[in-house]
Amino acid sequence: MTLRSPEFVCLDLPARYAYLHLVSESLADMLHLADGVADLETLIYNVQLATHEACTNIIKHAYRSFDQGRILVEMIVHFEERLLQIDLYDTGLPFDLESVPEPDLDQVHVHGYGLFLIRHLMDTVTYTAMPDRNHWRLSKTFCARRCQTI
Repeated sequence: MTLRSPEFVCLDLPARYAYLHLVSESLADMLHLADGVADLETLIYNVQLATHEACTNIIKHAYRSFDQGRILVEMIVHFEERLLQIDLYDTGLPFDLESVPEPDLDQVHVHGYGLFLIRHLMDTVTYTAMPDRNHWRLSKTFCARRCQTI
């Protein structure tokens, strides 16, 4: 059995919506390198959506009207552990992730579902505000076709 080294991609992007497709395309390309992933297209869609939502929150809330901001995106696929890890770094305004309430799904809202989606699409979501930058970490394990889900 041959062990595969993790695949690492780093993007340093202007914090603008126009560049988010680069993140989505990179994630899809990386996950296509993993062998035998169960329901690969759903995995790709879910990971892209969660990452897009996190980046959108950075652009909209952390940077607000500051149009010179940047997002550093580090993506790692650990093939042997069957784990995708996405780290997002920005220097915008911090916030308290735990203070954002879950949306009331019995009520129709136009906004406010982003963090809910991120939390439900990924296995782990952490956010850390540091003195010089903010750090999101999104992680998702993926199962081989032969895995059974409970």
